[in-house]
Amino acid sequence: MRLVLNIIWLVLAGIWMIAYAIAALISFILIITIPFGVAALRIGIFGLWPFGRTVVKRAEAGVGSAVGNVIWFLLCGW
Repeated sequence: MRLVLNIIWLVLAGIWMIAYAIAALISFILIITIPFGVAALRIGIFGLWPFGRTVVKRAEAGVGSAVGNVIWFLLCGW
């Protein structure tokens, strides 16, 4: 069932997640934005093939993660 749902999602809505791959490639151009590129790839892959995956909150994410989330929201996430 997950395979069928993932294929339907890919055809109807998931193809737009390629924009995250493009954002990741642009982020990889500068060394300082590589972590944002990795995050964009994770989001894109999760959004491209979502059924059968779960989101897990990491306990070790701290202040650096919060600062990164704010920067991501201001530059790319809006």
